[in-house]
Amino acid sequence: MELTGEIQDIIYKNEVNSYTIAEFETEEEDTVVVGYLPFVNSGDTLKVIGKFVEHKEYGRQFKVDTFEKLMPRTTEALERYLANGNIKGIGPALAKRIVKKFGDDTVHVFKYEPKRLAQIKGISESKAQEMAEDFVQNWEVWQIVGFLERFGIGAEYAKKVFDLFGTNAIEEIESNPYILIDLTRGVDFKQIDKMALDLGLSYDSEKRVESGIKYGLIRSTYNGHSCVLKSNLFEFVINLLDVSSENIEDGIINLKAKDEIVIEPRDDEFYVYLSSFYNTEAEIAIRIDRLQKAQNVKKVSNIEQELKKVENNSNIELSEKQKEAVKLVNENNVTIITGRARNWENYNYKNNY
Repeated sequence: MELTGEIQDIIYKNEVNSYTIAEFETEEEDTVVVGYLPFVNSGDTLKVIGKFVEHKEYGRQFKVDTFEKLMPRTTEALERYLANGNIKGIGPALAKRIVKKFGDDTVHVFKYEPKRLAQIKGISESKAQEMAEDFVQNWEVWQIVGFLERFGIGAEYAKKVFDLFGTNAIEEIESNPYILIDLTRGVDFKQIDKMALDLGLSYDSEKRVESGIKYGLIRSTYNGHSCVLKSNLFEFVINLLDVSSENIEDGIINLKAKDEIVIEPRDDEFYVYLSSFYNTEAEIAIRIDRLQKAQNVKKVSNIEQELKKVENNSNIELSEKQKEAVKLVNENNVTIITGRARNWENYNYKNNY
């Protein structure tokens, strides 16, 4: 079910996840809407999609599944929109003067003739330009929010998409929906894939196959992996896209040529990294190596005696394994101890990188 109306008042908003309860006025009735509505304020005009539910304590409410922010449809609504803090530098008094001056042309002035805003007392030409730019950016970001909602992508990514593609963001995404995979985490690949196929992209197109490969590598990071066994990657992408091994091999060659992935041989096997993860691991290895080779300024020369002093002063007796661990930390700049205190293992850096 779809409703169009204006947010009259925010009853409650969770500042962490933007779960909102608000009074909502439509042409037919006033109701209460509930749902996740990030960046929504009093005075905003919305199209909300969802259904009416009956709350056992608060009665009839409209539960929002998705929403789209709309341009205010009346000068009164536009004044409320401008007055609610959406546009930097505009408060209730200035919003009233702007709408009184330009009336139904107010949006046109903001978007196409911003210098005219300087006709209002208290607004300089530079301030007018800033207000207009903020108005346009605010609005464009909201168009992107509504667009991304269709793919289950949160509003927090809208600004990032706008900064990258500007006012052509929606057109850029429609021409190649797979670019969203590079921009967001937790994206619903199947929704994006369906959109791309509906737009006419072929099953074995380079864009689709390469995006499937990168998505497989991104998915592996959710489980803490920075790389994937090449054979496992092939299996994942075949199941995901229903393409041939030859298509995937071509995609891997293309991605490697573009330096988007790195392939590393290990023990007769090949592991595939996203380049960003490979470079991060390489940098970590360099820093650990540098640390290991540095002077050990923390070393205690009489460690046995110091350990006995600690044991005597604390009434704690260390096990032999614990003492050995302390001695290793004392002797080395880099020591990795894993597991519980009685189940540790020291790794020699040079043997593991």
